[in-house]
Amino acid sequence: MMLAYVLFFFAFKLIKGNDISSVFDLNIYSCFVINALLLLFTYPLLFVLEKVFGFTSNITLVELSNTNNRLLRKMSEEAPGTFQHSIQVANLAAAAAIHIGAKSQLVRTGALYHDIGKMENPVFFTENQGGFNPHSTLSYEQSAQVVISHVADGVRLAEKNNIPHVIKDFISTHHGKGKAKYFYILWKNEHPDEEPAGELFVYPGPNPFSKETAVLMMADAVEAASRSLSEYTEESIGNLVEKIIDLQMQEGFFKECPITFKDISIVKTVFKEKLKTIYHTRISYPEPNDIANKV
Repeated sequence: MMLAYVLFFFAFKLIKGNDISSVFDLNIYSCFVINALLLLFTYPLLFVLEKVFGFTSNITLVELSNTNNRLLRKMSEEAPGTFQHSIQVANLAAAAAIHIGAKSQLVRTGALYHDIGKMENPVFFTENQGGFNPHSTLSYEQSAQVVISHVADGVRLAEKNNIPHVIKDFISTHHGKGKAKYFYILWKNEHPDEEPAGELFVYPGPNPFSKETAVLMMADAVEAASRSLSEYTEESIGNLVEKIIDLQMQEGFFKECPITFKDISIVKTVFKEKLKTIYHTRISYPEPNDIANKV
């Protein structure tokens, strides 16, 4: 890079300058050398600054969001359904973050890592199952604990792989202090007059505490639920988004977030538009008459 700058400057001086001696002024070229040395130490200096002051730069976030890095590539191989889900959540969340003035790159990177804990037991999550459901061999309490454990497993994996704390926040908050509702409801149906002991069906939390973690929680729930729709129409998608996010608000997940009702309304609109695009109806191509008649 430095050599290219020097050659360009040298050629420019030869074309423009009347005094040939100015082309060979060493003081000018020494500036190029100093700039090259400063650029050489930019990345190491940025790393030191991040460690000393405890922040994560956009450069680091972009590097972490590269799906070819070791941890994300491992997830794509061991938990391919979770990997695809994470990419869709990242796209939804980043789009919403842009519209409400949140940090879109932070949300995108956090979304890619929020479910890495599922790599510990991938077949216990529906998006990675090929037919057999191992939950059929477990009690509802045991199944809930396996599902809930992906949060703690994710935090542990993030620490092991030196993932920044700001990304670990997305892992720990994406379910907040909510319940593993599927197994909780099944348990309640069989024990209508009882309450489960302790917090067997409850995620450890904490609840989201920033705009970015709140947006991720909404995107995660909406994207996962959208896969269970029997039909994809503007009405069904709109109702789903409203129902999921309104329920999260009723359960108080966003009480500790600096997010407004207006922000949430904008997020809903973005999700609806994005999901309509993702699940748009494809036209079926007509068959030629001669082929159709033969068939």
